[in-house]
Amino acid sequence: MILMLSLYRYIQTYWHIIGRVITYHLAIIALIIGSLLVIPLIPPVLTIPFQLLVQLAIVFVTAWQTYLFMTFTFLHRMPSVTRANLIVLGAGIYTEAVTPMLKARLDRAIALSRQLEQFHIIVSGGQGPDEPISEALAMQRYLIQQGIAPKQITMEDQSTNTRQNIYYSKRYLALHQQPHTIIVTSSFHILRALRLAERQHLHTFGYGAPTPHHWVSRELIRDYSGLLFQYPRVWALFSIVQVGICIVNLFS
Repeated sequence: MILMLSLYRYIQTYWHIIGRVITYHLAIIALIIGSLLVIPLIPPVLTIPFQLLVQLAIVFVTAWQTYLFMTFTFLHRMPSVTRANLIVLGAGIYTEAVTPMLKARLDRAIALSRQLEQFHIIVSGGQGPDEPISEALAMQRYLIQQGIAPKQITMEDQSTNTRQNIYYSKRYLALHQQPHTIIVTSSFHILRALRLAERQHLHTFGYGAPTPHHWVSRELIRDYSGLLFQYPRVWALFSIVQVGICIVNLFS
């Protein structure tokens, strides 16, 4: 009974997220079915774009399951290290106080720091045109309010996107030498952040923070699409191979 009640509350809490995820799946499945229905009705030479679309959609849906699983994993698994630099990625602010999303990231970093023997926190985020102060300054103030010593915090306040977060934060890692680097951000954002760090030759771990419910479904699909675009060569090779297969099938 307790298990059923817990399951009911979980579904009730996350139903709008689950509903949107199901909607995304159904939309892509409808795209696949529609393409398969069109293919027999048009000349063979015109089927190549539709066949490619079907293959891309299948890969998109399959990889999407992996992305959801990894997002969940980063939310619940703390990196097993004892000393590390923590890079906390910024998020938009509307006042001088941190937003719920940014607060969740900082709280995650604080919880992680308490499990480490040695740590240094780099708060990364510049000031957008509609932000009263830099995200880094807002984050620093919050961390100090929560008991983190100022000497354990470095502000990186030049970046305006995730790639720049990583790029500008790298320069501070050598100043606070630790054997590991952990990126702390929202769980939906971790995989893309780790990929951007990898492209800048930076080996990192990831630790995800929970996201306010009304943001999750939209941010999941946005960041997942952004992650896929981090592999242009893979997609180009995949498309070339699939087009080649389609052409061979035309003449077989």
